[in-house]
Amino acid sequence: MIWLWLPLALLLALWLWPQAFSRAVAGRIDGCVTASRREMHPGDEAKLQVTLVNRSFAPIPLAELEIELPHQLSFSRDRSIRLGHVTLAVLPRRQAEIELNVYAVRRGPAAPLKVRAAVNEGLGLAETYVQLEDRTSFAVRPRRVPAKRMLLVTPAGFMTRESRLFPDETSLRGVRPYTAFDPVRHIHWRASARLGELVVKEFFATEAPDWAVVLNAQATRPHWMGGLHPDVFDALCEQSLAIAQALSQAGGRLFFATNAACQSRQRATMAWLAPDGVASLLAHAQPVATCDLEALVTAMARSPAAPRRAVILSAMDEHQEGAWWRRLGMDVTWIRVGASSEGLAQETRGEAVMHAQG
Repeated sequence: MIWLWLPLALLLALWLWPQAFSRAVAGRIDGCVTASRREMHPGDEAKLQVTLVNRSFAPIPLAELEIELPHQLSFSRDRSIRLGHVTLAVLPRRQAEIELNVYAVRRGPAAPLKVRAAVNEGLGLAETYVQLEDRTSFAVRPRRVPAKRMLLVTPAGFMTRESRLFPDETSLRGVRPYTAFDPVRHIHWRASARLGELVVKEFFATEAPDWAVVLNAQATRPHWMGGLHPDVFDALCEQSLAIAQALSQAGGRLFFATNAACQSRQRATMAWLAPDGVASLLAHAQPVATCDLEALVTAMARSPAAPRRAVILSAMDEHQEGAWWRRLGMDVTWIRVGASSEGLAQETRGEAVMHAQG
C-alpha cells in the first residue's frame, strides 16, 4: 500500500514546492553591484562585485544573473563583450558574492549598468525576477593621443617653456614624478606619501602665457536642434586633452571651458584646471550642448579672470567668426576636429558565462 502513496506524495510535493518557494522568497531577495574604482583609462581593468542576498528561510538552488554593460565597458580587453551570465546558489539567510573583471574600451560615463536575477526553485517551474541595485559610478577618460596641431606663437612672441634651473616658486602648478636632477627642496612630501612614490612640485614660469581651451559640443545652430555623433565627440575630447597637456607643459596656466553637459550639470563649465582635471572632466562629458558657442565665449570675454588667448576645438567649420572674436577682444585659434581615424573595435554580442556557489 505504501508503494501506491509514495508516487502520489512525490507528485504532491512537486506541485506544492514551486508555490511554497515563490511565497517564501517574494520580496526577500535583493542585491547590488559595486566597483573597485571610479575613473579609468581605456584598456584599464576594474573589479565588478555582484552580491545577491537571500533574506528568506528557503534555499535558492538556482539564480541566473544577466549582466549588461554599457558601451564604455567590456568583459574582454580585446573585443567588446557587453553581455555576461552568472549562475549562483544561495543558502537560506545568506548572501553570494562574485567578482568579475571588466575593461574600459571607450570614453564616457559608463551608465547604466543593468543586472537582472532570475531565481527559481531548481526545477524551472516558478521563476522570480529581481533587478539588482547599481552602485557603480564608472567613467572612462579620453585616450592619450598626440595633438594634431601645435601652437607655437603667442601675441607676445614665441611660447616660452619653464626653466628648470630658475622656476618661479611663488606659483605652484602641480606635481610630477621625481627625477635624478630635481632639487630635494622641491619634493612634495605629503603627496609622495599619499601616492607611494616621490613627486616634486612644478611651478609656473613668470613669463609663461595663459591659455583657454574651449571644447564646442554644438553641432547645429541653434544648439538644441541636434547633437554630435559619439565618435566625433570622442575625437574632440582626445584632441582637447592633448592640446591642454601641450599648453600646460609649455609653462602657462590652463583655463578650460566647454558647453557640453558634464555629469548632472546642464550648463557650461569654465574653470582653471590642470591636465589631469581636464581628463577627469571629459570622462563625464556627454555629446549634448547646453548652450551656443557664442554664449560661452561671450561669458569668457566678460570674465576678468579668463585669458584673452583661446583655442576652440569644434566639429563645425569656422565661417565668418573672426570679426566677432575681435570685437570681444579675444585672440582665437580655431581647430576643426572630425571623427577619429582609428575607429572603434567592432562590438560583438558575445557572452561571458561564470558559475559560483554561495
